[in-house]
Amino acid sequence: MSPAQQAHPDGGRSHRLGRPSTPRLNVEKIGHEALALLEEEGVLSLPRLAERLGVRQSAFYKHVASRADIVELARGALAERMVFPRPSRDLPVLVTQLFDSLLDTYRGVPAILPLILVQPVTNPGVLAVYERIAEALLAAGVPDSLVLPAVEAIDSAAIGAALDTQAMENAWSVPQEQAAGFPHLVRVQTALASGGVDRFGFLARTLAEGLKVTAGAQDTVPYDGGR
Repeated sequence: MSPAQQAHPDGGRSHRLGRPSTPRLNVEKIGHEALALLEEEGVLSLPRLAERLGVRQSAFYKHVASRADIVELARGALAERMVFPRPSRDLPVLVTQLFDSLLDTYRGVPAILPLILVQPVTNPGVLAVYERIAEALLAAGVPDSLVLPAVEAIDSAAIGAALDTQAMENAWSVPQEQAAGFPHLVRVQTALASGGVDRFGFLARTLAEGLKVTAGAQDTVPYDGGR
């Protein structure tokens, strides 16, 4: 054995550092960490995201073209959390199911909502969620022309309700010395406080019954999935 071989316990073979077996950064990691950042810190700061991932900020742009792409990846990570119910063919029940599932998903990360409201959905995972919602609404008898408006109405209501969960419990505050000037507002506010109305349940039921009436105004046949 040569002196060089004796210097190496593996018989003289040198080792070169190669690329790791798994990429250090990929779109899935970016999306999930961006969502975690929004959930924990309430903001999407690219320097903080890079710090959390242990990379330079410039590394993002090997995988995405813009900050909007990172928002969309975070939306995709959020969509993975949605528990999709076994859809009912009873339209009011279905609308309530969808509203509740979307609300439960959105209120977990309210900081993402203002970001996703200003850009179109392009993430395949998110599109797959809306595909299932559209299929369920068609199967419940919603006319083709009303499906997207129905999706938008349910989704917007769920987003608004999720944001509302972060707001003050009472958005109306009439000073006692001014109560005489707002008798109707004071009256209904008092009634609400004593009645214990579930505002989100009320919103879901109103959406459900309204869509049932609107859809029923057109002659439709429930969609059977093309079978």
